[in-house]
Amino acid sequence: MFSFWSWTLAAVLALAFAPLAMKMALSVGGSTLPVALVTALVAALLVCGWMLARNKARRLPRMPWLQRSSLLLVGALSAGLVPLFGIVAMTETSASNRALFQSAYPAATALAARFLLGERLGPLSYLLIALVCTGLVLMNIEPGPGLSVLNWPFWLLLTTLPMIGLADVIAKRNLVDQPPEVVAAGRAVGGVLILTLALPWAFPDLGTTLQAAWHWMLLGGVCMGIFAVALYQVFDRTAASLAASLVALAPVLTLAAEAALLGVSLDAWQWAGFTLVLVALLWLGRRT
Repeated sequence: MFSFWSWTLAAVLALAFAPLAMKMALSVGGSTLPVALVTALVAALLVCGWMLARNKARRLPRMPWLQRSSLLLVGALSAGLVPLFGIVAMTETSASNRALFQSAYPAATALAARFLLGERLGPLSYLLIALVCTGLVLMNIEPGPGLSVLNWPFWLLLTTLPMIGLADVIAKRNLVDQPPEVVAAGRAVGGVLILTLALPWAFPDLGTTLQAAWHWMLLGGVCMGIFAVALYQVFDRTAASLAASLVALAPVLTLAAEAALLGVSLDAWQWAGFTLVLVALLWLGRRT
């Protein structure tokens, strides 16, 4: 129905504007837990609707319990805790920084697959992953004496890398025979379920957050849902390396939009880190 380039454009735009929409929701008075919960719920509704439209839900009753639990665990990590940590970090850091960490997830997955699944990585791939980490550090350096120049959002965002790597390894090991629509929907539902556990703490601020930022949360959730659907369509239509390379460019759009909306700017060290991460990821995508 849609061409490769249509799906690619949808994936890149959705990945670029999802963190920006959540940052805007926070900037107009939204609270972290309600923003995370509402955006995850909107994304889940969209992705589950896509699964139903594609008539893939019939696979669910026949799914073994191990796959069901794996799918929910993958969702709890990748669609629940990772977005929540990103939103909390964006109370103090930029959406562009969040997007840059987001673009580094393929490197985390490659490293996790090497140690947990025994997949081979060449010496150059290790070097490129090291350059990605170096770029992330440069992006988060703040002026000041000593070594205390990396603030807490950096460390919180850093924890999302092994979580994504672990989630992708679990999916690769246990869910390889499931349709992409089922995997995407299960991930989204798992994310909602884990975030629902925080509802008692989210509920007091839910009303005021909805009133102040409902449009940004709606946009963020729609972007998350579109990306979950579009990414699989892109990978089905071209080589994984090309798809990963194209999607890795999303932070450029995030930075441009955030500069226009919030006046964000980078210093020389941050520009160096931003560029280093993207160049290393583009090169790594060609090799994995």
